[in-house]
Amino acid sequence: MNEIPKLKHTVYISHAIEVPKNAEDTFTFITKNLPKVYAQLACGHEYFTIRNGTEIKRNSIIDCAEKAGNQSITHEYHVTEIHNNNRIAYVSNKSRVLIKLPWNTIESKSNTYVFYDFYATENNHTRIKLTIGIQFSNGFEKFFSTLFGGLIPWKKHCIEEMEGLKKILGE
Repeated sequence: MNEIPKLKHTVYISHAIEVPKNAEDTFTFITKNLPKVYAQLACGHEYFTIRNGTEIKRNSIIDCAEKAGNQSITHEYHVTEIHNNNRIAYVSNKSRVLIKLPWNTIESKSNTYVFYDFYATENNHTRIKLTIGIQFSNGFEKFFSTLFGGLIPWKKHCIEEMEGLKKILGE
């Protein structure tokens, strides 16, 4: 089983789906087509663009923007791991976060870690687990965001994204 790093001041969100395709086809679909279907996966998805190519591979740089609730975030992801039919991982150091409050807009930064893990099932389907790690600058920011529900929109967004992927891969 793939390990998720335990990083200081980090909150993890995950959701798994099962799709009726084998691991190789599922992995290939995501590496080659995620930029094309990204906007269809969740209503808050704005763009997912690979700067240096057309498919996700090691050392790819991905520009990405998304929204959830009163928050919007832009990432510059760097693909750190590609293990065929097993894992895709990328990280955005210093994702830019805007939180719109009724009286103000707060700008913040966080590191974002994304892991897609693929598991072949007995019936030749694939279980895909998405894990997102949001690393705050310090323990106070982590505590504040958790206490005041700042992660709730992102938990819902993660589920919506994966269920959207399940719908597309089930077609």
